[in-house]
Amino acid sequence: MRSAPEPGSPQRLVGPGFHARVHALVATVPPGFVTTYGDVATALGSRNVARHVGFAMAALPAGSDVPWWRVVAAGGRLAMASALVQREQGKRLRAEGLAVKNGRVVGFAAVRFLGLG
Repeated sequence: MRSAPEPGSPQRLVGPGFHARVHALVATVPPGFVTTYGDVATALGSRNVARHVGFAMAALPAGSDVPWWRVVAAGGRLAMASALVQREQGKRLRAEGLAVKNGRVVGFAAVRFLGLG
């Protein structure tokens, strides 16, 4: 049997509802901007769950309206999931007016959206 957490102890971030919270935050990133897995994790309360943000993004159902392509790795690197995903991400970012070169968003700092949460 699981006991209740001690008062003042850290709250568990990853658990029921985590994917929905990630998807809701990512949905706020406007066209022409990107954010990082770490930025989303930080907005949720702990940069340590950046990998779990990636898992949540990978779990999006096909045809979802969550703009997954606007989430990049640190420094503006495109997704590392596969070459196919990376090409699709680059294509979608370019369609929003962003430049992508050698698997990175050009001028990343200028288009990084930090207004999450």
